[in-house]
Amino acid sequence: MRLHEVDRGDTLSTRLLFNFISFVSGMRLPDAARIVMYHRDFYGDPITAWTHPAMRGESKWSVGDRELMAAMTAKWNACAFCVGAHSAIASRVFAKAVVQTALTDYMQAPISDKLKAVLGFLEKLERRPGKVSASDLEMVLAAGLGREETMDALAVLTLFSITVRCADTFNFALLNNKEQEKSAKRLLAQGYAFGKAKTPPHPDHMALAADLRRHVLEGPGVTYPGLRQRMAKRAAGGAAIDAPYDELATQIGQAAYKVTEDQVANVVKQAGNEKAAFELIIAAAVGAGLFRWDAGLAALE
Repeated sequence: MRLHEVDRGDTLSTRLLFNFISFVSGMRLPDAARIVMYHRDFYGDPITAWTHPAMRGESKWSVGDRELMAAMTAKWNACAFCVGAHSAIASRVFAKAVVQTALTDYMQAPISDKLKAVLGFLEKLERRPGKVSASDLEMVLAAGLGREETMDALAVLTLFSITVRCADTFNFALLNNKEQEKSAKRLLAQGYAFGKAKTPPHPDHMALAADLRRHVLEGPGVTYPGLRQRMAKRAAGGAAIDAPYDELATQIGQAAYKVTEDQVANVVKQAGNEKAAFELIIAAAVGAGLFRWDAGLAALE
């Protein structure tokens, strides 16, 4: 983890909770959990409020389908942590060989034609969001997918487009095979909420996306909202901003797995502290993800 305060927790109660969870689970609490439990009202609460129902709520997509979408999003972004984590969860639903084949070439995998069709759309949306148009949905519509199914898949891509950028920018520690299996078993049973929860109803993606945007890009924080918004726009391919923010935001948007220690350290120094840098990194990741959300919605409309 590149930010020490996120790694250890920002309050005494959070640090004690990290230690307790690690002790009970028999493994270090993964960094994916640490960032949503840090500065929770800024990012953790709104991202979890959308991720849990999107991944475990009512949907025509199975949990395995959605976890495979998450793993594919990670693959398209070369995020080793998230490929491992989400392919492990998907492999507890599908056969492991099916997941591995999909990660190599999903068109040759023994999965449904609907899933192949939507993965084709999601891949272009992730890799070339500015080039997506209504014509890219033709294969999706031909496979028989309706608006709700397409929206559900678009939400998964958006959420994990954000998550993979966080994973690589913060430099999440990779899990070993045993830790991956433990984590996959827990996430399959529990989902992405804090504590056990019933299956949520079908999510209102529009409202949840708006809430995430409002919290991260417009709401209160230790940084100025205008700077967060500029980080978000730059990560989405927008106009250049002041150094050193420009270099980091651009890298998060284009290829977060190439983010360096120096890029993060320079933003910490310029911003004044790690909490400020955390907000700016999150803003860039959310900006890149919501750019794909907006592009997907425009094509759908």
